[in-house]
Amino acid sequence: MKISSVNLSKVTTYRFGGLCNNYIVIDNSDDLMKISHKINSKNTFVLGKGSNIAFSDKEYKGYVLKPQFKFINNTDDESILEVGASTYLPDLSRYLKDSELGGGEFLLGIPGSLGGALKMNAGSYGYEIATNVVEVNCYDLNERKLITLDKNSINYGYRYSENLDNKVILSAILKFDQADPKSISQKMSKFNKQRKKSQPPGIYNAGSVFKNSDEYFAGELIDNSGLKGYSIDNVSVSTKHANFFIAKKGAKAASLYDLVQYVKEKVYDKYKVRLEEEIQFIGEFT
Repeated sequence: MKISSVNLSKVTTYRFGGLCNNYIVIDNSDDLMKISHKINSKNTFVLGKGSNIAFSDKEYKGYVLKPQFKFINNTDDESILEVGASTYLPDLSRYLKDSELGGGEFLLGIPGSLGGALKMNAGSYGYEIATNVVEVNCYDLNERKLITLDKNSINYGYRYSENLDNKVILSAILKFDQADPKSISQKMSKFNKQRKKSQPPGIYNAGSVFKNSDEYFAGELIDNSGLKGYSIDNVSVSTKHANFFIAKKGAKAASLYDLVQYVKEKVYDKYKVRLEEEIQFIGEFT
């Protein structure tokens, strides 16, 4: 375990964030047993790859836990893996391909770690990680103990989970299907082409800003509201895909926050639809 002061702009894809004087790197489950009793779910943020996070520009006065649980272990069943929460999703996707396991091709284009994906039920192209979950191993920050949750107790929905908010995710048992390597490669190639064609590059953005629903695609509503390219102080709605917001180097988190509020207001005025953020704003925003 290592405790240090870190500028949070260095650990998120948007490059936003102020100083955190309680940045704690967790190397194993034993470290969790040693953390201060002051730490609980209300004053602590668990950080993965930081790909759907915008920290405030102001100092973050709570604790940030940075787990380093990066592993992929085989089990007695070839189709079932134990995967560490810090495992990078594209790395998992490639591992599955090499193991001739299908169902993880969509993970190639999600620039996050497994822990974040499990919490938000990450997905794309009609697939979502919940499909593969058998159980999730966690540390409960409030009860200060290790627990295992099965898939049913997490009650997954679209970009939604229950019972994971006050937990540090350690690992998950995931199940995939045996598949033809050629079919896996074709699907990965297809998804990669679709992503490059429709989405801006990953630098200085955090993926989809708003959730879609069965009734609408957020990007389409934003586009049809005439907001593509609209900007506030170096943060703009992408001209390639309106549900991605791009920040220029040196932009501020407050500008992203203001742009998100503005877009929500304009879409509501036109469609009477209240867009729900997929991105998380952490810290003090006014």
